[in-house]
Amino acid sequence: MAGTVSNYNFGGEGVNLVKNPLELADGEALRLQNAELVNDGTKGGKGSLTKRGGLAVLNASALAGAILGMLGLNLKTTYVRTLYAARGVETANTWLTSLNGTAWTNIATPLAAAGEDKFSDANGERDARRVTSFKQSIIYPGNAYTKGTDNPPVALWDGTNAYTVAAIPVGPSATALTPAFAITDWITVNGRVFLAVHDPGGAAPALAGRVLELDLETGKISQIANAFGSGTGEKTGGYPCCLAWYQNQLWAGLQGNTTTDAIGTVVRCYPDIDTAWTNDVANLSGFPCSLTVFKGDLYAGTESSTATGARVYGRAATTKLWTARFTSAGGAGGNGELQSLTVYLDEIYAVEYFATTPIIHIIKSSTGAAASFTTDRDVDSLDGGIAGNLPASTTQLDLALYFVFRATTTTATNGFIMQKLAGVWTKVLAATNLAGPLVVLVERT
Repeated sequence: MAGTVSNYNFGGEGVNLVKNPLELADGEALRLQNAELVNDGTKGGKGSLTKRGGLAVLNASALAGAILGMLGLNLKTTYVRTLYAARGVETANTWLTSLNGTAWTNIATPLAAAGEDKFSDANGERDARRVTSFKQSIIYPGNAYTKGTDNPPVALWDGTNAYTVAAIPVGPSATALTPAFAITDWITVNGRVFLAVHDPGGAAPALAGRVLELDLETGKISQIANAFGSGTGEKTGGYPCCLAWYQNQLWAGLQGNTTTDAIGTVVRCYPDIDTAWTNDVANLSGFPCSLTVFKGDLYAGTESSTATGARVYGRAATTKLWTARFTSAGGAGGNGELQSLTVYLDEIYAVEYFATTPIIHIIKSSTGAAASFTTDRDVDSLDGGIAGNLPASTTQLDLALYFVFRATTTTATNGFIMQKLAGVWTKVLAATNLAGPLVVLVERT
């Protein structure tokens, strides 16, 4: 059989003396002696067998006296959390780092993240450039490729070493076997890494793309369910541009690169079971560009359409119905979006963006209900945000929330980062070339 099979839950279902050995489940064993199932931190918490612990002989003579008592002490483990912000091509430095979110240092060792030019065919102004962390590494789209000629690389940084760990294979509907344009989103869940890809091919709004799973242990890339596009057997509605995990399913918001109203689609599937994606909704006003889960409901931020401004939609867990919770004051026309949805201190946040005015507001709600969203920070008025400072990634470091506002070009120095700490918003990094990705690396010693 081709490929590698990893069975991390072997023994997790105990010893079975009844079944024929050929009928045993993957997690069952015929005999286990001095074995113990533990959650292996080096394998993302997956179950692994280890030898049951015991006591080693400690001679009293080695201690120069009798042993009168014993005490177990836990060894101290130190975790260092570092905030990483990807740069553009203004200098040789590839990323900025910070331990506290306020003092930043340029570094050049990690591989560069994919630049704005890699997203131009993928409706790049709508992509939040979200990346992900996995175990003690960060994973993101690399920049060392020629779009349309080379397969997009997957870059990894572990705090010391930089690697290219994989490359995205050509999609099934690629025009003339042209490689993918770009990796559009990442998500890590239950020890698994999923990513969304925009491929050449299809006709708007049924643009081509795929959702893939990356196995970092083997480098194997597997497709989840069917591909997106206008070909036979493919899912229509757009390419996947944002991902979420909700109710034990993988969800994707689709981007069709038009401003048509009542066409926005969110699909879902069980990655290990389904062979095709299922529409959960296909009539949102504007295409979804951000997904998150808040208080049991799934939320989507959309672009402005020909009929309405950008919106935040919520899908009620009880009724499974999608309803508009917030509509941008920026109006219709395709120049706005509700991006970077995230949850912080039991509130849901998003960035309202409209290029024409411009409007750049960080909004929030404590309930997620309609008419409950308020402007928490007027970034264009108070912090100098301009058209082109598109909302990008968001993350948290310790007790602080961060939003990136990208530089207007790959060489401009007008990008910045906003921090919210103890209820106060501060621009903690200003006048900097920022590509969009923002992520926390956790290093353990």
